[in-house]
Amino acid sequence: MYESFHPWIIENLPHGSTILELGSGPGTIKLSEYFTMYSIEHDKKWVGYAPKSNYIYAPIVNGWYDVNKVKAGLPSKYDLLLIDGPTGIIGRRKILDNLKLFNTNVSIVFDDTNRKAEMEIFKQLCKKVSRKFKFFKGPQKDFAIIYEKN
Repeated sequence: MYESFHPWIIENLPHGSTILELGSGPGTIKLSEYFTMYSIEHDKKWVGYAPKSNYIYAPIVNGWYDVNKVKAGLPSKYDLLLIDGPTGIIGRRKILDNLKLFNTNVSIVFDDTNRKAEMEIFKQLCKKVSRKFKFFKGPQKDFAIIYEKN
């Protein structure tokens, strides 16, 4: 059992790999000790929170991150896609409409699957990428992994 997805990533992704995360927070600091981080963030107060992360400031436009800002800031290559944003109030449903922006052949970590809305989005994401996945139960939060395409 994991308290959050951070220990799973640290144990399973080769150190030095690149992570693209949607939504930044305190965990970004921990992950940036081991990985090259790119953080898509809509809230200016979180931009720069993790000094070692490369931030892509993308305010919310039409219910999701500003697509043009996301496109302009994406790294050319990354090894893991971490979906932990936008926040619950805004919601993550629009990831499904914007999936073409991302490399979905990498492993995908989806946080907060203990929430009904996030679980539903995760199920739809699984159908779109058609790969093996696994759920992880935590004491307070759950997460899920869609494994890298072989």
